[in-house]
Amino acid sequence: MDIKIEGNPGTGNTFQEIHIGTVQNYNPNATTVINYNGTGAEVKEGQKCGAKAKNPMEMRDLLPVRGQILSYVSCLNTKELVYPEWVGKKYLDLWDRILSLPEVDAEIYKIGKQHGTSFNRNLVGNIIYYLGNHVDGMGRVYKDYNATLITEKLEADKEHSIRLALGKKPAEEIRKSLDKFLENLLL
Repeated sequence: MDIKIEGNPGTGNTFQEIHIGTVQNYNPNATTVINYNGTGAEVKEGQKCGAKAKNPMEMRDLLPVRGQILSYVSCLNTKELVYPEWVGKKYLDLWDRILSLPEVDAEIYKIGKQHGTSFNRNLVGNIIYYLGNHVDGMGRVYKDYNATLITEKLEADKEHSIRLALGKKPAEEIRKSLDKFLENLLL
C-alpha cells in the first residue's frame, strides 16, 4: 500500500486503500476497483474547499459522498461565520445528524442537473440558509448571514450558482423535519 499525502493531514485521521478483485454490480466490464478513503487533507489558499475529482469514475480519488458533504460544509466552520457555541466538533456533529434525518437523506444524494458534485449541493445551500436565518426561538448557527461570503468560502467564487440556493428555504417537508430536530436538539 503506497498512499501519498501532501500537506499536514492532521492527527487522528485514517487513510485506507481497498482493492476488490471482481465487482458484480458496479460496472459489468470492471474487474478491479480501487477505492481511496482519506480525511484531513488541508485546503490550499484559493482552492475550492469542497474540491472533488474531475472524473467521477476515478473512485480512488473520491471520498464517500457523506464525507464530501461534511468536508464541503466544514469550510464554514470558522469563528467568522459560525456562532461560538457551534464552532468545532459540535458544528460537524450537527451536520452529521442533519444528514441522518430521513427527509434530508432521501434528497441529499439526488444530484439533478448540478454539475461537478456527487450530492445535492442546492439542498445543502438551502439548509445553510435555513440554519443562518432560522429565528423561531431555536437559535441560529451562522451569524451575520451573508450569502456572497458563504459562496466564496464554499466555492472560491462569489458568483457560483450555489449563491442562489443560499437564499432559499428547503422544501416544507425538510423544514418541518429540521424544526423538529432543532427543537429536540436545543431542549
